[in-house]
Amino acid sequence: MGKIKFSIHPSFLLFAIILIYFKKGELLLTYVFVLIIHELSHAIVAKKLGYSINNIRLIPFGICLNINSKEIRPIDEIKIAVAGPLVNLLISFGLVCIWWFLPSIYNHTNLFCYANLITCLFNLIPAFPLDGGRVLFSVLKENFSLQKSIKICKIINVFVIVVLFALFIISCFFQTNFTYLLVMVCVFSGLINNKTQVYSLINFSLQKKVGKILKVKNVCVSVDEKIFKVCKYIDSFSYIKIFLYEEKNKVIVKELFESDFLKLIEQNYSNLSFREVLNLY
Repeated sequence: MGKIKFSIHPSFLLFAIILIYFKKGELLLTYVFVLIIHELSHAIVAKKLGYSINNIRLIPFGICLNINSKEIRPIDEIKIAVAGPLVNLLISFGLVCIWWFLPSIYNHTNLFCYANLITCLFNLIPAFPLDGGRVLFSVLKENFSLQKSIKICKIINVFVIVVLFALFIISCFFQTNFTYLLVMVCVFSGLINNKTQVYSLINFSLQKKVGKILKVKNVCVSVDEKIFKVCKYIDSFSYIKIFLYEEKNKVIVKELFESDFLKLIEQNYSNLSFREVLNLY
C-alpha cells in the first residue's frame, strides 16, 4: 500500500492559532480527537470497499483522504464521504441519549458532543472539499458530463463563500464567529485547487486490474458530440467501445475502442467533436 502521507491544511493552522490565542486549548484538543474519529470513519469504509489511502489532510471540520486509486465508483465515493459525518452524528445522538440516564456526565461530555455535531453539520455543506461537496459531485457526474458537473460545483462553491462571508460580517456586529471565516477559507481553497479529485479532469492512465474479467460497455454517441462528454463513461472497472452514428439516418459511421479514445484525449482533442477529428485524418 505504501506510506501514507499526512498533511495539514493552512485553514486548520489558522483554526488552531485562533483557539490557542483565545486560550481554548481544551477545545482544540477536543476537535483534534473528533477529527481523528471522523477520518477513521472515512478510512475504514474506504478499506472495506477495497481502496487504500496514500494521503490524509487535516482541515478544520474534517479530513481529506486521497484514495490510492485511479478511479472511484460514484456510489463508493458517496459511502466514503457520508461515513465521517454519520459517525459524528451518531456519537452526538448517543451522548444526548446517555444524558437522559446519566445527567451527571453532561458537564464532562457536552463539549465533545457539540464538537461532533458541528463537525457533522459543516461537512454536510454541499461545497468541495467538504463531504457534502463530494457527495454532490458524485451525484452530478452520474447525470451530467464531467465538465458540467465541475462547473455546477464551482458555482455552488462561490455561492457558499458569499453566504459564509456575509454571515461572518454580520457576526462581527454581535459576537464575532470565526467559524464562518474558517469554513470560507476551506471552501475557497476547494474552488481554486485544481489538483483535487473533484476539480481535476479524469486521469486517463486508468490501470485495469490484471487477471480480472472486465465487462465491455457499448456507448452510442453522435458523431457531432464533443469528445470530452464521453469521459464520464471511463472507469477502472470496465472497457468501453464507442459507436459513432449520424443523427440524420442513424447509421454507424465509426467504431472506437477505449485505447483509440484515450489517444484522442492525449492529443488534446477533448474540445473537438468526433466529426472534426475524423476530418483531420
